[in-house]
Amino acid sequence: MVVAEDTIVLPDDGAVLSAPTLSTILESGAYPESTGFTKTIDYIDFEMHGKPFTQVVMTLRPDTPRLHDGKEILLIAGEGGSDNGNGFLVTYEGKEGMGPWIAKRGITFVAVPRLGRWNFFAPDQTGGWADIPLSNRMPVFDRHQPTYWSPEDYTSHASQGQASPTGSDKFRLPKEGTALYDHMLAATSDVLVEGYRRGVMHSFGALGQSRDHVLLLYWGFSTGGPFLWPVARFIAPDGMLGWGTSSTGIAYFHSRTQTGRYDWPYENSALRVRERGRPDFLFYTEHIDDELREKWWLKALSAPRFKSIEDTMMFYNVAALSEHAGKLWNSNFLPESDRHQGFSAFVRQTIEPCFPVDELRSVAVWEMNGTLDQVIQPDKVDASRAVMEPYCRRYRVARLEGFHHDILHDTITTVGRIWLKVIDEGYFD
Repeated sequence: MVVAEDTIVLPDDGAVLSAPTLSTILESGAYPESTGFTKTIDYIDFEMHGKPFTQVVMTLRPDTPRLHDGKEILLIAGEGGSDNGNGFLVTYEGKEGMGPWIAKRGITFVAVPRLGRWNFFAPDQTGGWADIPLSNRMPVFDRHQPTYWSPEDYTSHASQGQASPTGSDKFRLPKEGTALYDHMLAATSDVLVEGYRRGVMHSFGALGQSRDHVLLLYWGFSTGGPFLWPVARFIAPDGMLGWGTSSTGIAYFHSRTQTGRYDWPYENSALRVRERGRPDFLFYTEHIDDELREKWWLKALSAPRFKSIEDTMMFYNVAALSEHAGKLWNSNFLPESDRHQGFSAFVRQTIEPCFPVDELRSVAVWEMNGTLDQVIQPDKVDASRAVMEPYCRRYRVARLEGFHHDILHDTITTVGRIWLKVIDEGYFD
């Protein structure tokens, strides 16, 4: 008897899964739904660098967990650069996102949005941004903030000489002396990583399981990647699931040096909020028609559609990272407990998440990208691998012919089935 799951044959390292093979996987019916799930949204309040932060944790818990060697499977997900985790629930098409798809197959799916990206003023804990004009969106770090930011708190500018190739044409900067400025100053790279760490720890508590009784997997889609890699310093996963995943800041820089780009470290991105407007959206959707793009754009406006403090770390803008740390050090609200370590250690702490960590030596990496990925092309994947693989227990790359940089429903179904096959075959054991 032919089992649908047998139609999924994992590729050799570096091989391309052909379009006919991918079509077979999509049409196979492999790994059907097996359970319902419960969705919860929790808030974790903490303080760091003298300011309050709220980490959102969105959990999709299966009614009947899928077990691997007797262990529950926990997938921690970091969202893309324009999203806040809601894109894992529903696609631009209005179809089921990766979160529900995974949860209905027995895996606990946890989205841990980066700090500042959840709109706490949205009704019913949706976190959506549709009610705030695109040109007025600034990060909100604390759920106890009484009102949204005023236009007097920031300035707007036309983008010039930006490292990102996606076409973002505007950015905003907080005005010095405002509460927004101080809060963004406190939100360094290590603070974002701390938010992820707390989210992962919360997830173990929600499962009621110890680390030894869970198969722990991380997946950072796009910008989510650079912020999940450094979490391994504190909580190493069993594996990194890849789809359209960006690597660490230093790996990103290495990939650019392969094409002669050495200007990235100098980009003036400190405290910048980069708007992901229509030009940016067009960059990722040139392969679809104008009518469909407009429909998707209206849905996309519920997402944050901005990058705040992510760029400096992701792109290894080390000059901006240093500027950010220096200004924070000289602020009037940084606690003495931070100053106690000294300036050198403080700056190092804010830049450290850009680099791979020794704790990755226990981690197996399964990386996948589409051959038509608009921002993480195969050569960039290979350049990042050259930096990261020496730190990891195991590393494999698979490429999907004709796929773009997206998490649309057909992509989700195909990628999700491959992931389940990878787990079943014991790649992360």
